[in-house]
Parts: sequence; structure tokens; C-alpha cells
Amino acid sequence: MKKIIIQSIFTLSICCLFGFTGPVKKDKKHPGTVTLQFNNVFGKEDFAFKKEYTTAFGEKLTFITLNYFISNIKLTRKDGSEYLVPQDSSYFLVKHPDSLSHLIRLDHIPKGKYTALTFTIGVDSIRNTMDISRRTGTLDVGGKARGMYWVWNSGYIFFKLEGKTVNEIDSLQKRFQYHIGGYGGYDSKTINNIKVKTLALSKVAVSGKKNPLINIQVDIAKFFDNINPVKVAEHRSVMWGDWSVKIANNYYSIFNLGAVQY
Repeated sequence: MKKIIIQSIFTLSICCLFGFTGPVKKDKKHPGTVTLQFNNVFGKEDFAFKKEYTTAFGEKLTFITLNYFISNIKLTRKDGSEYLVPQDSSYFLVKHPDSLSHLIRLDHIPKGKYTALTFTIGVDSIRNTMDISRRTGTLDVGGKARGMYWVWNSGYIFFKLEGKTVNEIDSLQKRFQYHIGGYGGYDSKTINNIKVKTLALSKVAVSGKKNPLINIQVDIAKFFDNINPVKVAEHRSVMWGDWSVKIANNYYSIFNLGAVQY
């Protein structure tokens, strides 16, 4: 009798541990990881510093700086429900040619099939206006974000592109720079160049066994040849004003979905 009782207790313990229907499969229980990889290109060519490129307008350019903020990442499931990456962990600065910064790893993504990826190009107004103690890590203006913040205008630079152009007549190299920011203002309304981009996915599966790598192509050629054509000879330096809005509308469309790998 005592032996039967001990066996019953052992059986009950096993059932409590695994559930009465058997062991829980890891694939159903555990979340997965999604990695975003930002690939900078110029048309059909890889993007590289000091390499000469020709725009659609015949201007020959070389680049020395390409930085942009990616933030507030959200994944949408096929049923319309959403997963938002916790905001304090959702600010990233992609810097060329720092290859590690091109990879954004998102852990603990709930199992499911996702049909859309949404992210902000830039830094939202709330974080722009938070106390500096809340702007650490990637947003540390004295550290990782050095050079990506306007002290004179109290705000982050969302997208920075710099380089030189070669004039074929006099062969002189001339500098150009585009520093685009503007979150709408604090005390009064100002320029708002915050852009929210959504990329449609073809049911990307995420689980404990499926951890997709989503490639995002960033075509710098389209920065110039787009809704608002940018000729360096005419707009050599843009940091504020109407042309910053036009350029922000341009770079909104240079981010496009590439291949999804597992």
C-alpha cells in the first residue's frame, strides 16, 4: 500500500511538471529573436566612404559621413495585434562604416507570424525633451550620440550625410552636408521631420526555433533622385528650413525591405 502511494505521488509530480497532456514543446513556449540588418547601398553598388559615385544629375560625389537614428520599433501580427519593443531599449544609431551598428537585435519577441515592421527614422519628441538623465546609451550626447545633437537647437540630428563633390571643370573638391532634425518644438511649433516607416512583411515567422534576419536596403542614390531632386551644386548645406523638410521626405523612401533569412 505504501509503495502504491509513493508511486502515485511521483506520477502526480511528473504531471504537474509537464502538464497532464505531456511535456510543453519549447517552440510553443519560448519567444524568438528578430535581427534587423541595415544595408547601405548607392543604387546597385555597395556604399563605401571615399568611393566616387555619380548621381542621376551627373554630379560626382564621395562620402565621409552617414549616420541615422532608428527607434520605436514595432512588429504587427497577421491578426492586427502588435508587439512594441520596450521604449527604453528601442533607440539605435546606425553609423557607416561601423558594421556592428548596422545590426539591431530584438530579443524576447513573442511567437507568431508578423506581417509588418514599423520604426521611426529619428528620435521622438518625448525623448528629445526628456531630462538628460533619461537619455543614456545610444542617446548620450556626450558619448555615442556625440555629433548627432544640436546644442544650438536642442534636439537630435536624425539623419546626417556629408561628403565632397568633384567639379569636373576646375577639379576642386567641395564639401556638402545635410544634417536633418526637428521634432516639432517644445514651447512653440517648429519643423517636424520625424518619419515613421512601415514595411510590409510576408508573414515572417518568429518562435524559439525561428529567428529571422530582416534585411533593410538603404539606397543613398534615392536620397538625391527622389520626390524632391537634390542637386548638390544648388543645395550644398541643409540643416533647417523648408529644404530640410523636403530632404526628410526623400530619405523616408530610401528604406525598403530586402531579403528575409532564417
